[in-house]
Amino acid sequence: AGMAQENIEEFGAAAQGEEALSGLLTAAAGELGGVTASQVAESLGGLVTAADRAAVTGVFADYLAESTRTAVATGIYGWLDDDLAFTRDWGFSLDLVRVPLSIWQGDQDAMVPLSHGQWLAKAIPMAYSHLISGEGHLTLIQARIGDILDDLVALAAGR
Repeated sequence: AGMAQENIEEFGAAAQGEEALSGLLTAAAGELGGVTASQVAESLGGLVTAADRAAVTGVFADYLAESTRTAVATGIYGWLDDDLAFTRDWGFSLDLVRVPLSIWQGDQDAMVPLSHGQWLAKAIPMAYSHLISGEGHLTLIQARIGDILDDLVALAAGR
């Protein structure tokens, strides 16, 4: 619930297996391989909410376009492995995670819905959750990266 249609289709293909997913990602990578800063928000379709779309400008749009092109430049295999991992048993229960970690999640995120961040926060005993109204997937990077890094430093220092 709350996930954009693009991710529903992608994870549906992942659930079908590597062959189905590989075809979908190969087609997507072909489109993303030459994406420019002015095209990056549109190229992500419904994955980009209004909050995220407003953030994809200037230097941040340049960064996202370059990152996207670089991510697919040598193939889809990292992307493929990630998606397959999302649909498979990780070999451990989240309630066994015994190190502090930080979850940052916006309620305007169509890539990873807020409900997922809420679920993780409840499932992991030492999770510190930052569930933020008005933030999307990309706005957290653009507007809150300093806060996120400060939080990670505090965790590493033994909060």
